[in-house]
Amino acid sequence: MIEIRNLSYKYSTRDDFALNNVSLHIQKGEFVLLTGPTGCGKSTLLKCLNGIIPHESSGEFYGDVIVCGMNTKDHPIRILAQQVGLVFQNPDEQIFSTRVLDEVAFGPENLCFPKEEIRERVEWALEKVGMKEFIYESTSALSGGQKQRVAVASVLALKPGILVLDEPISQLDPKGAREVLGVVKRLSDEGMTIVLVEHRIHEVARWVDRIIIMNGGEIVLDEPAGKAFEHIDTFKQLGLRVPKSAEPYCKSNPQRKLPLKPAESALTKNGAGSEGSFQKGRKVIEVNDLWFSYESKKSFDKKKWILKGINLDICEGEIVALMGNNGSGKSTLLHHFAGIFRPQKGNLTIMGKNTNKYDAYKLAGTVGIVFQNPSLMLICNTVYEEVSFGPKNLKIAKEEIERRVSDSLTALELENLKDYHPQTLSGGQRLRCAVSAILSMTPDIILLDEPTSGQDIYHIRKLMDLCRKLAGQGRTVIFITHDFEIAMEYADRIIIMKDGKIFADCNPEEVLHTEVVDELITIETGRGLKVV
Repeated sequence: MIEIRNLSYKYSTRDDFALNNVSLHIQKGEFVLLTGPTGCGKSTLLKCLNGIIPHESSGEFYGDVIVCGMNTKDHPIRILAQQVGLVFQNPDEQIFSTRVLDEVAFGPENLCFPKEEIRERVEWALEKVGMKEFIYESTSALSGGQKQRVAVASVLALKPGILVLDEPISQLDPKGAREVLGVVKRLSDEGMTIVLVEHRIHEVARWVDRIIIMNGGEIVLDEPAGKAFEHIDTFKQLGLRVPKSAEPYCKSNPQRKLPLKPAESALTKNGAGSEGSFQKGRKVIEVNDLWFSYESKKSFDKKKWILKGINLDICEGEIVALMGNNGSGKSTLLHHFAGIFRPQKGNLTIMGKNTNKYDAYKLAGTVGIVFQNPSLMLICNTVYEEVSFGPKNLKIAKEEIERRVSDSLTALELENLKDYHPQTLSGGQRLRCAVSAILSMTPDIILLDEPTSGQDIYHIRKLMDLCRKLAGQGRTVIFITHDFEIAMEYADRIIIMKDGKIFADCNPEEVLHTEVVDELITIETGRGLKVV
């Protein structure tokens, strides 16, 4: 079904090869997990399967990729796409219709299927991903996780022989992830070949037939799922996450130590002490009866409210995890904290400034936000320029800018990529670049929308350890995540949202007693994933 022979590829903008002499055979109906540390070449390999590389991406291409008997070098993308359906890492790069129905119907329409069949395929695909009730909704009104489901549905509607998914559950809540993985598994059982890239190995491993690990553009492990964790040292050494049930295989259990920046780093506010020395105190965010809707003309009672009467105080030095299922209002609330949105009813005060009078521009330098899609934030020609852009616009002295940029790049392991164009980086590297650009402005409040998305566990911990240090020095960190383990380990406080309201606001220990905990977490057992 898929035959890759001696495949090598180098982007025209890079000096090193993204893929190095890769050879691989995948049989019809196999469900394959492709994983590896951030930037190892996974997404590049996927783009080779449907002809995006070499047809739409300039660079040096060597070797052969054969899918369904067709050599990708000899067939255009429009032909290959009928056999290989690709779901991109970022759904915003794939969705272009304004309505969910039109987006999912686009592929079958262009293949000239009968109207009745198109409708059947659309409803089938949306039902498979749990989005049928949104069939007439605007795609721009969907949450990131909902967009991801629609992107999967739009490819499923074509019913290709090969389904290739680049981190399809990275923005999904655990319930949604289980639903999508269940759909993909059933498709595999029915004969569809599945290649899935994912860092959430602990959630995906039990579903797949085979696990392939890449590092440095090469395949370093290729084993049936039942035997892959006998090589757990490889997972550990590459900073990859493993299921709890795999731990008995671990022999040496090596761990990479995560160095913390010294207290005098330019990332540190002047006068701040060392980690943990700061005592939480004054309120920096005060929310009073906040209501918000994306609709503006309807009466109050008839609006479709996204946020419904939010009351909340967040203090200096807190690390707050904002959790809840897709569409619960998390990102909308985070955007209010940045001054991007203003309450339609109620008040929001940031560092003593009412956001009805102070917008995001006036809060720049005080509040820094990293969006769910970091690519939207990257506008400069090099990583260095990107990270220095904010401090320059805040009129910081040149020497101080250089110090801040250097510290920020080092803290997030980007110093070797400082001369690369941000948009040529991997998804995880782009996210770290966006975070670095925000941290270089030393904001008092740091807002991160899904900072664990697209990251291996090593870099997740690297980032969260840095957040813990900054909070210890008086910064406030609020991050949205579906990663319950990370929230439990790093957050002082977990706020759970449900249907536009705050359902629970408690410390990590107390959250285990909330009624929605089964929607938020999955626990690994020897027999697989079990909802608690």
